[in-house]
Amino acid sequence: MQNSIKNYKELQILLNSFVGVNSLSPGIAPHGVFWNTLTYDQFVTGNVPNIGVPILVKGNSAESNLVQVLDGTSTQFPQMPQPSPPYNANSPSQDDVINQVSAWIDANCPN
Repeated sequence: MQNSIKNYKELQILLNSFVGVNSLSPGIAPHGVFWNTLTYDQFVTGNVPNIGVPILVKGNSAESNLVQVLDGTSTQFPQMPQPSPPYNANSPSQDDVINQVSAWIDANCPN
């Protein structure tokens, strides 16, 4: 995907599009669709609901739990979203999402 995320709303749209195109049900996970329920400030400074780990590290996508679970590099959690990642057959693909989310985080999460 060629677009870049300009703000939190665009990040929400991208994540919702990704789970929608792949017919995923993150609402059944302990954290639910947390990106839709948190404010920008809660998302960039808070923890994953019901999981208790920081969502991200502003300016550092490699250390951000969100990116690590999407790309499968987390040492604490399996690759997400479940049940059968990665999802690269549809647009946006998992690789597209990871690249865009990483760039947004590395740019200090503009809003």
